Amino acid sequence: MGPPQIQRQLTPILGVIAAIMIGWVFHVGASIIQPLVIALLLASMLQPVVSWMARRRIPPPVTVLMIISGLFFILLQLGLLFQTNVREFLGEAAAQVPIQRSLEQNPAPAVDNSKATAPPQGDEVATKEQEPTVGPADDGSTGGDQAGAEGVMHDIFQRQQEAMSESGGWAGIKVGIRARIESAEQLPDEMRNYAISVWDDFDPNVLVENVALSGYGFVKSLVLVLIYMVFIFAEAAIFRRKILHIAKDNHKDAEEILDRIGRGIQRYLGVKTVVSFLTGSLCYVVLVSLDIPYALLFGIITFALNYIPTFGSIAAGILPFITALAVEESVFKAAAVVVTYMSVNLTLGSFIEPRILGRELNLSPLVVVVSVVVWAGLWGVVGGFLAVPLTAAMQIILASNDTTRPIAVMLGSGPERRKRAKPEPAP
Repeated sequence: MGPPQIQRQLTPILGVIAAIMIGWVFHVGASIIQPLVIALLLASMLQPVVSWMARRRIPPPVTVLMIISGLFFILLQLGLLFQTNVREFLGEAAAQVPIQRSLEQNPAPAVDNSKATAPPQGDEVATKEQEPTVGPADDGSTGGDQAGAEGVMHDIFQRQQEAMSESGGWAGIKVGIRARIESAEQLPDEMRNYAISVWDDFDPNVLVENVALSGYGFVKSLVLVLIYMVFIFAEAAIFRRKILHIAKDNHKDAEEILDRIGRGIQRYLGVKTVVSFLTGSLCYVVLVSLDIPYALLFGIITFALNYIPTFGSIAAGILPFITALAVEESVFKAAAVVVTYMSVNLTLGSFIEPRILGRELNLSPLVVVVSVVVWAGLWGVVGGFLAVPLTAAMQIILASNDTTRPIAVMLGSGPERRKRAKPEPAP
């Protein structure tokens, strides 16, 4: 057996060993590598903005400073809004029982409503008569429309507050689901008891502590990502020249690879952001119309999890479904939630999004699912978010080399079908 044959046999084994070692490095160094990868993806997506502003004679440092400041403000506000809603959703579980017990032990004194309901007299009546009445005829149609919009928003906010107070937070939802499981007589006793024991194992206090502890970590990671982005923007041109200089004779191929990776990531993240925003907004509107409590929290979760292919849309609908099932006696609203999430995700995620993206990211659906599982195993939820861009970049790099091109073909959606030549008509 000659050296070439031995080398061909050892190549797959060495490739598997190298993949295992790289995975171990990514897992161990997650706290360092994750912010860098996120910064690279965000910088790649926002690079066209810097170029567009430069053509308008705006210096790139000014544009980068504006982008960094805007990103920090937007992401920080979204993170604080999400954390506040999660605290409100889960925090009631710890506070509900003590408040209820204190009210039972110390009932509130009776309130004399005679003064509150007494009719106004004298100067009060004169003052009210002197107040001008503002109506649609006084402020015009624009003011009436604005007042009507504010009234609608106030009604929505009021209904949400009432629904949230009536649900009792996580504690009330937990009690409601437990009651439904206990009343499910069609289930065998062993299965019903097992479901009750599993459901009782969920501890909301632990979730509250995790959310409280994640605030500092979120801000620290966000600051680190933005610092990385500053240096990535500052050295983008230099880094590109370094890569092209290393390529030497393959200068054009390296430039094409960099352009394909940049275009793919920009298009994917841009389309995914728009589709995720539409998905979260539509689901939020439907949840509000159904009077499902914590609709804003569920809308934010839907927007965020929609970045994770396949699994994200499924996971986003679980919590609204459980909430609707717990707060309503009938299953109509819970079924409406399921239908809404399925319809929105099938329409936007399975039809509109692939048509917009086209073949920009040439990945097999099976490879997408496997990549989500692998990256989520390495980096948790963050890995699920980054799975598709990272796998697509790897596929483009592997396709640039003759030795690794077969692996890229296996990762892709497949070569284009050859059109059969039409037979020539007989004379």
